[in-house]
Amino acid sequence: MRLFIATPITLPIYGAIKQSLSKYVEGKWVEGWNLHLTHKFIGEDEPEKYLKNLDIKKDSFKINGIGTFGDRILYLKADIDDDINRQINEKFSLKNDKPFKPHITLCRIKNIKDEKFWDELKKWENIKVEVPLEVYLYKSTLTKKGPIYEKIHKY
Repeated sequence: MRLFIATPITLPIYGAIKQSLSKYVEGKWVEGWNLHLTHKFIGEDEPEKYLKNLDIKKDSFKINGIGTFGDRILYLKADIDDDINRQINEKFSLKNDKPFKPHITLCRIKNIKDEKFWDELKKWENIKVEVPLEVYLYKSTLTKKGPIYEKIHKY
């Protein structure tokens, strides 16, 4: 089963961000109901290994800006308590763990149609939104129409 640990996100301004930037890029935008803060991507594994408890003391976190990973991923920056990610990484360490930056993917960019994209992106640099923090183990099923996410355990 393909697994990851994440927090679901409801983002009222997502439509405005998408409308503003999509005229400058081609790509696969995440559906609004699928937005989530990825804490840790696990990959193919058995969910039973990840049904441990986490001691999450915060009830919210902040979205603090927008960015890109190169010219391929458009994401929102998550200002999340390091203690939560340390806990997740200690309890669920993987053999091939790589450094991971918690983020909210908005779009997988295929092509930047217009260099004005970078200027338009700057208009969203100062996004600041507080979001409820609920952490789940998700199952991800890849389909031709896109991924289907299913919550299978709440921490």
